[in-house]
Amino acid sequence: MDSNSSFSVRIHGSATNAHRRGTNDHSLGGMMSGRTAIGRFAVILGLGCLVLAALPVGAEESTGPWTPGKVTMSSISALDAIQMTLDHSPFIRLQEQTTVFQDGLVLQATGQFDTTFLGDLSYQYAQTQLTYKEKEAERKTREQLDDRIKEAGDIRDELRDVIDDTTYAREVWSDPTGDKGSVTFEDPVNQAEYDVLFGMYENTTDNQADIEAAMIQYFDEIISESQIGYDETVELIAENQAILARMGDVPEVTESSDAALNLEIVKQFRNGISIKPYFELTGTGVRYKDKGYLSDDGGLEIPDAYTTTLGFDVILPLARNRGTKATGAFERAAEIDYDASLDSLAFSASTNALDTLVAYWGLVAAQRRLEIQLGSLEVNQEISELTQALIDADELPRAELPRTLAAVAQDQAAVDAAERVVLEARIRLATVMGLEVGDGALAPLASDPFPRLPPESRAKALDSEALVAIAYDGRMDLSSARKLEDSGKVLLEAARINLRPIVDLDLGVSYSNIGENNNAWDGIQESFSGSWAGPSGKIGIGLNVPFGNHGQKGIHQQQRASAASASITAADLERTIALGIALDAASVEQVVQQTINYRRAAEAYREAVEVEMERLRYGTVTVLDTLVTQQRSLISELSLIGAEARYARTLAQLAFDTGRLVKHQDGSGNIDPATFTDLPVQ
Repeated sequence: MDSNSSFSVRIHGSATNAHRRGTNDHSLGGMMSGRTAIGRFAVILGLGCLVLAALPVGAEESTGPWTPGKVTMSSISALDAIQMTLDHSPFIRLQEQTTVFQDGLVLQATGQFDTTFLGDLSYQYAQTQLTYKEKEAERKTREQLDDRIKEAGDIRDELRDVIDDTTYAREVWSDPTGDKGSVTFEDPVNQAEYDVLFGMYENTTDNQADIEAAMIQYFDEIISESQIGYDETVELIAENQAILARMGDVPEVTESSDAALNLEIVKQFRNGISIKPYFELTGTGVRYKDKGYLSDDGGLEIPDAYTTTLGFDVILPLARNRGTKATGAFERAAEIDYDASLDSLAFSASTNALDTLVAYWGLVAAQRRLEIQLGSLEVNQEISELTQALIDADELPRAELPRTLAAVAQDQAAVDAAERVVLEARIRLATVMGLEVGDGALAPLASDPFPRLPPESRAKALDSEALVAIAYDGRMDLSSARKLEDSGKVLLEAARINLRPIVDLDLGVSYSNIGENNNAWDGIQESFSGSWAGPSGKIGIGLNVPFGNHGQKGIHQQQRASAASASITAADLERTIALGIALDAASVEQVVQQTINYRRAAEAYREAVEVEMERLRYGTVTVLDTLVTQQRSLISELSLIGAEARYARTLAQLAFDTGRLVKHQDGSGNIDPATFTDLPVQ
């Protein structure tokens, strides 16, 4: 059977905290800010899967309800009766459903080797508390930044003092009357330098004006440089204060997002080898809750990572499940069982045909008995009329009349009983054929006579051994039993192989690529377009060695018992077939001889009745003798009918036992009337 393909996708997501705070800070970026996009994608894919699940699975094949057959003709032949049985018997229709069920088991077993596409899309969002160590690290970062702000503030104040002191000194030096000795500096270094320069000024009488100009220029340079430093320090303080404000409090919770898309194709071969090409796309992002991406914003500054992997895995069973005999056993056994069910279906046709013939010949016998009873009634009525005429002629005493009237009444009751038997036989035949009656449908009469008797020499010449050989080749129940025996052997061999432990060799090769970007789609694109790393390989051994191995031993013992039972069933069926044919051959010879003798007796009694009737007219025989002769003639006629019916049933049984009743070829059954109306030609 052809392998089918199946498709399955699983979508799942989880969140450890249902309450998620929103943010307008675009610096979150990546998966954290892309959660909405990923969530929408998951919803769209989920809806797509629901649509796939809602698609029709194909038109359901309908076999239609079983309808019984109808016959509007008053009579039917044996061949037509068998054909209608094959068309309408509910037992055959039930066996057909058994084959359909078995075919379903074959499909189910073949499903083990279907090529299967699997998909798994998942998204997980989690919040976790920071550890004490992590919190301490973040706290120290903020303390260090605060310390830098304070240090910068001290520097700013010092530079302010320098600017103020130097500005005052310049004003003093710019004023000819200024008290240059009153100039002081907060900074000891600046004060020391000034003291040296002022001392040089006082000790110099010449060029004091040049020195005054140089001092003013010196003060201007200090003021300019200090002002620049002061402005830079103020700006740095503002920047650090802004950073500290953006960083905010020490974070307490880490947010993480993980998304994964896994696609794979799995195929197991009948030799046990499994292959799995696969594609994986994973994305990971981590942030501090309510913080930005950058470290200046209180974030971790870890970019989102997207990893793409393409790989190919192979699993090679080295012990259990190795080879077709182990892995493909259930499929092979199911196929054999299906073939066996077809043979059982064919055999059910033969069984129902035999039941129909038995019922049909029973109806023929009932009709013939009714005819004989009617004929006997006419003869006894004629005897009664002759007796009345002889009494009226004073040739017989009136005491003879009640005896003839009793015989007539007895025959009338027998006719009524025979009519009842005919009706029952008609209903029995209609039941076996699967017919319904009413609304114009009838339980038909039989139109065929009993099969013609063969010569005694043919009956004695039946070769039982040759007939057994024919039966072994043609009996569909034996063919089914042999196939079930083969099926049991297949499963037994698989169970024997699987007594071994599981030893699987796992081989794999893969290529991977990574993309890092805070934009989800750019990161995914980078994971495809970047430089691929590989090949990477893996090799592993999977072991499953149960101590005691009772599970597999139990399966092996069950299959061994099942196989032995199937073998016993097939052998016993061969035995019973041979015995049945031996009985049929002996019965044919016996019933043919018996029928010939009954026919001779019936012919002789018919002639005797005619003679007795003639003698009764002339008064040379008693009424009692005539009635006794007629009664014996009736018994011989009924015995002949019984013998002919037994011969007809024996022929049908012989045709059934030898597998010739319904011949099956190319899924159809053929019926040859000669198989149930004449002895087989040998």
